[in-house]
Amino acid sequence: MPATLAVKELEAALFNPQSGRLDAARIAKEMGVPVATIAGAVGRKAPGVRKSPDASSIQQSLRKLYRVWVTLVDLYAGDRLHARIFLNAPNRHLENRAPIEFIEHGDLAPLEMYVSAMSARQPT
Repeated sequence: MPATLAVKELEAALFNPQSGRLDAARIAKEMGVPVATIAGAVGRKAPGVRKSPDASSIQQSLRKLYRVWVTLVDLYAGDRLHARIFLNAPNRHLENRAPIEFIEHGDLAPLEMYVSAMSARQPT
C-alpha cells in the first residue's frame, strides 16, 4: 500500500464517524498510549476525556496531536511502528528527551516545531 494511501486511511481512523470530530481515544490507540496521556496533552483529566473523547472543547488541542502524529507517520512512509519508536526514544535534538514526554506534559510546541522542521527537510 502506498504511503499516501496509508496516511489517508490513518487520518480517517482518528475521527469519530458519528460526530466527524477528532477522537482522543482513537488517537491514543493509534499512538499506542493510554487515554490518560492524551488527556494530559490536552490539559484535561482522564475520566472526562474517556467519557467524551470527541468533545468540542478539546478539539483545538487534539488538532495539534493529530498534525504531529500524521506528519510522523507520513515521514516514516506509513510505518506506524517506527513512528511510535520515534515518540518513545530519547532525541538529541530535544535535549535527550523522548517526544512522548512533551505530549505527557502538554508541552506540544517544541515537538510541533521539531516535527515541522523534519517534514520541511523531506524531498517532495
